[in-house]
Amino acid sequence: MVNSKKEFGFRGPQTRNSAFGEPLPQGGVPLEQPAHRKPLLAKRGDLRGGTLVNIVAALIFFGLLGLGLWWVIKSLGEAGQQYSEVLIDTQSRAATVKCQMNLRALWQNIQTYAISNESFPPSMQALVKWSGNTQLFQCPAADGQKYVYIPGQREGMSGENVLVYERQPVHDGHCSVLRLSGQIELLRPEQVQAAVARTLKSLQ
Repeated sequence: MVNSKKEFGFRGPQTRNSAFGEPLPQGGVPLEQPAHRKPLLAKRGDLRGGTLVNIVAALIFFGLLGLGLWWVIKSLGEAGQQYSEVLIDTQSRAATVKCQMNLRALWQNIQTYAISNESFPPSMQALVKWSGNTQLFQCPAADGQKYVYIPGQREGMSGENVLVYERQPVHDGHCSVLRLSGQIELLRPEQVQAAVARTLKSLQ
């Protein structure tokens, strides 16, 4: 009788893993090989490396954010300063224009007085009484002072003579001056002094 184990090619339980050549456990069923794992130190190294990259990226981000905020604040500060300078300059120009308008009004009042009285006002008090508006006799600038009137002049004298002027240079280092001809100018203090000296000399 033929051995049924040989007839059917029956083999006994294998004792080695055919794939890896390793001993098999009892029963002959091969065990799955565990996946390769990274060492614990390698994992810690990866974590530390990732954390360092995140910190560097965060520092760069917040640094750029801070730089952007600083630039915006700086720009706003410069814009505010420029606006303040423009505002101050505008106010100064407005005061200068108003001052010249006062002198123009005084010139018209002096001419009207001369037509009615055949002479210029003999004093500042007479001119103020004739004009009736005392605000015309002081510069509207923040540090403006009262105008100075030089009496004793008449038509036919030099048109370069000073009729009304300011003592203090409140208009960007200049003084407003009304000449006998009706011309209004902005002169430096030394120019005003020289023009007034010539005017007073012509009255002697």
